[in-house]
This record gives sequence, structure tokens and C-alpha cells, in this order.
Amino acid sequence: MFKNERRAHSDTAFHEDEVKLARRMMDKLRTTVEFLYYLMDHRGKMSFAMIMLSTDDLKLGHLLQKWKRQTDVLIEIDNVNNVYVIICQSTDKEGGKKFAEILMSNISMHGGTASYCVEAELTSTHHTIQEVIFSMVEQYIYIKQEQKYNQVFFTKFQEKVKNELSDVTYHNSF
Repeated sequence: MFKNERRAHSDTAFHEDEVKLARRMMDKLRTTVEFLYYLMDHRGKMSFAMIMLSTDDLKLGHLLQKWKRQTDVLIEIDNVNNVYVIICQSTDKEGGKKFAEILMSNISMHGGTASYCVEAELTSTHHTIQEVIFSMVEQYIYIKQEQKYNQVFFTKFQEKVKNELSDVTYHNSF
């Protein structure tokens, strides 16, 4: 799927398939993450983990459906390239990491090779859905290019410091 045509990690050009993956992620995840953000804002403190994964030589859809909990949401991102996201409600970073490790182990035991996994924990709605999804896709693309398979990579979102004047283009001080 992803060709290693870029000269360096700092190159800003992305292969067409990588850009299309980001678009599919936005198309397929936006509404679900919006709903979870709504719950976070209106139901109090909660967190969720998102796990993006793929593997070669094994169709994941049916297996992931069996391995997930009832409260986890499984979303097929790309059937051709075997890319899925599992959203784990009421799950922190450690729980998401442990589940991702279990998934990677199960995938390996069932014959999956070159498995790629990115996990993120969301504890607030301070980051836009676009930032969350694009950050995960960017890290996924990077680990695929670097062939860093059979590991779980964590995407960290720094808490933003709210600056009330950051969106102000003109401020009259009178």
C-alpha cells in the first residue's frame, strides 16, 4: 500500500494512498468521535482509547469483532488494506495499551505478519477531532514506512493552554 518514495521523514509530500487513508479515517470516525466528545462534555470525566491497526496475511474484521468488548466500537477503515480502528470507551492509556498488546499477540498467533498499531488516549475535548485523527494517521504512516511492526506505538496529545485572546485579530483596549 504505502510506497517508500519520500526521501526523508521531514519531506512534506505524502503518497496518494496515505492522503486517501487520512480522508477515509475522517469520513468513518468523525461522527463516532463527535458523539464521544459530546458525552465527555455533558456526562463528566471519562476517557477513551483509540487503537488503529493493520496486519498482513490475516483478515482482521471477523477476529476483531470476536475479541472486542460490547462497549468497544469497531470501525473498518480500509477493507482492501486491512486497516481498522477500535474505540474503547471508559479506557485509559494503560488499559488501551494492554488491550492493544493483547490484540497484537492474538493477531500473531493467528498468522498475522507485519502488524502495525497506534494507540491514543483521549481524556478531554481540547483537541479537535481532526487533530486526533490526523495525528494517529501520521504516526501510522511513519511506522509503516519505517517498518516498525509488531509493536504498539502511543500517540500523545499535549493539553493545550487556553489563551482567550488567541483567536482575536483586533482588540480595542479602550
